[in-house]
Amino acid sequence: MNAFYQYFLGYVFKARTRQGLLFLAVAGLFLSSLSLVVIQGVMGGLQKGLIARSKNISGVGIVRFETGELEKFAQFNQRGWKFTREVEMEILARAGGHVAPVIIHGIDSKTFRPDFLKDKDFSGLILGVDLAQKLKTSFFHNIKMIAPSSTAGLAGEVPRQLSSEVSDYLLSEVQEIDQLHAWVRIGFVQNLLRVREANRWRFYDEEDFKQAQQALPEQEFVTWEEEHKTLMWALSLETKVMLMLFVSMSLLVAVSITTALFLFFTKIRQDLASFWLLGYSLKRINRLLLTFILQLSGVACLAGVGLGVLLLFLLEQKGHVIMPDIFVERTFPIHISLSTLLSSLCIPYLIAIVFSFFSFQSFRKDNPNFIQLVRGASEN
Repeated sequence: MNAFYQYFLGYVFKARTRQGLLFLAVAGLFLSSLSLVVIQGVMGGLQKGLIARSKNISGVGIVRFETGELEKFAQFNQRGWKFTREVEMEILARAGGHVAPVIIHGIDSKTFRPDFLKDKDFSGLILGVDLAQKLKTSFFHNIKMIAPSSTAGLAGEVPRQLSSEVSDYLLSEVQEIDQLHAWVRIGFVQNLLRVREANRWRFYDEEDFKQAQQALPEQEFVTWEEEHKTLMWALSLETKVMLMLFVSMSLLVAVSITTALFLFFTKIRQDLASFWLLGYSLKRINRLLLTFILQLSGVACLAGVGLGVLLLFLLEQKGHVIMPDIFVERTFPIHISLSTLLSSLCIPYLIAIVFSFFSFQSFRKDNPNFIQLVRGASEN
């Protein structure tokens, strides 16, 4: 077996007998695996960065309350859970002649304050930077908050309104948050909506969130993934479309593999007949030939994945800042998962298996045995 493999490895790669098209097909498999692992690693890093920035603001999950929140807060506040007690509501913000929808968060200062709010001024409103641009406002400008769902009792159907100055801004680098969200002390929102209780707790620690789920089984819990189903679906679709495009482009490599193997099998028929004359059975020759092709493809794919991982490691450790300041990620963020490695290895290899087997079956059909080939050689 070793002699068989050594002979055909030399036949493929040595200068005199080098099979240029087959060599290019093997190189194509190598580059396919390499490029796929690099693309997925960088894309995974970008997606992971976006999710991490969103979770820094939105937390890992929330628990919603209809009634009885104050009683539960008094019962569980001393457990040391990292959560913010807040009243969240979708309202309208008006500054002069500019109106914009807002998701306002009334934060209780007695509970945990996440990192992104620790240095913020809660004397007034904290606006997302894009929301502030929509309203054409700046520091100390007066903003009128309008709650369409809450009406004043004496005024009939007139929505409740409260005004506050802008005291700070927040840049989360997540477009959805910067365009829609604002933060203020909880008393402001409670006064606007005429409520005493908070309507949700927002958790920033996975373990605390799991403990709360066990301690409050009757409440409604929503994870970050459930709250952002559309975003998760879009990220998943992005990955799937990228893989589909890559598979489509890899079919060009498959055409090269098929053509190269047809030419390769044609050129080595006499060599295979020689092995047959030396005592190798036809079944064993076919098995060794197919195994050789599949192993050669597998080694090329493994080498591509290995070099791709090394490239990603170097990009992560030695990568320079290459993007302008307007971009969130100025270097290449890297995230490699087991699924990334498996897909980068298996997709090119499965393509190679399918088209190699097709070429091999055609060769076997055209050459059921070597008797005619040996007879023709003896007559010459």
